[in-house]
Amino acid sequence: MKYFLLFLTIISGVFAYDYHGCTLATDNLHGWVVCLDTVLILHTTDGGSTWQPQNPPAGSRRFFDITCFDEFRAWTCGILGEILHTENGGLDWIMQVYGLSFYATRIEFLDENYGWTICCDGVVGRTTNGGNFWEAFFTPYYEAVFYGVSFVNQWDGWIVAGYPDSLATGQGCVLRSTDGGVNWDSLYHLSAYEDFFDVYFFNTLNGIVVGGDESDYSPIILKTTDGGITWNSISAPVNSYYLRAVDFVEDEGWAVGKYGTIIHTTDYGNTWTFQTNPAESTLFDVDFSDNLHGIACGHNIILYTTDGGQNWLPTGIEEDTRSKKLETRLIVFPNPAKGNLRIRFNSPDEQKITVKLYDVSGRLINEIFNGKAKIGMNEMSIITANYAAGIYFISIETDKEIITEKFIILK
Repeated sequence: MKYFLLFLTIISGVFAYDYHGCTLATDNLHGWVVCLDTVLILHTTDGGSTWQPQNPPAGSRRFFDITCFDEFRAWTCGILGEILHTENGGLDWIMQVYGLSFYATRIEFLDENYGWTICCDGVVGRTTNGGNFWEAFFTPYYEAVFYGVSFVNQWDGWIVAGYPDSLATGQGCVLRSTDGGVNWDSLYHLSAYEDFFDVYFFNTLNGIVVGGDESDYSPIILKTTDGGITWNSISAPVNSYYLRAVDFVEDEGWAVGKYGTIIHTTDYGNTWTFQTNPAESTLFDVDFSDNLHGIACGHNIILYTTDGGQNWLPTGIEEDTRSKKLETRLIVFPNPAKGNLRIRFNSPDEQKITVKLYDVSGRLINEIFNGKAKIGMNEMSIITANYAAGIYFISIETDKEIITEKFIILK
């Protein structure tokens, strides 16, 4: 996975951006969105209705996430563990650190001084002075890719992981620190193909984890009332999928995910309802400044609301619904696979295609097919007995686009 994060899809000359992180300041007006597939920071001064690009430093890497303390101070994190910071609302961005890890996926600040960023390779970064100095701490779970972080004070925090680089570690796990992120203990660990993508704790006892099951994209919502020692499964609404992020304002919360999923709770996550919105592709992040004003972002779309999500409105950056067709055009099944794996894809014409198999590190394992596709549905198979158990990627490459799908081989 390390080299197969996300691709920039070109559709008839239109760029389909992956807006991967968002934050809205406490004034309900200023906010930012960052991209994972290109070096782009967008800024709003009207609560998300319109967006303008800002200028990161030359040589900046792509971004996973962004957070802000107010309308002036914000931090990004991304590729090579690089963290950028602004003190003046984004007029100037400076690099605070890079090299914390291969990539940093989430960043959170408790106040203007204490902040944490979580990374791949089991790394957690911490600052106690607003980012003037970042220190990397190594958890015992060096194969884990952490995706969610929540601290309730300077000492007590939780992180969650999914998509490990080795199936030997299982999938989703929850870790806790009681010393500000220096040391971490495992609280909860799954052996199934379930990923945890975000976490939110209200206090030292009560918290929520969201994620999803890779095999069928079903959502996962877990709640704890004892600091993470035990977790109870919470039912998600019908037609909700694979959750990627969660945010709360006191007892009210929102979670977003695959296929335009937005769900809402008003009772600390005990019950959830579906919120209708214009998105059809994956939403990666959501952030609310109060219980009315919020933004969400995902594959080629940014949404905002001023009424707690009763109405979600697209910004001037509209979603290209053709990207949804691209997402669903490649089907890999069964997934996970023990026997033969079947690949099915639809081609609009007799275009030249190459079908390649990569391992989790991005290394090319095999070229499955190189030739012309037939018009309509195409199907081929892979004998999984020829490969070791693990995580792989199928890639279909044409002269216009690259489409990938992850799958798992079991033994």
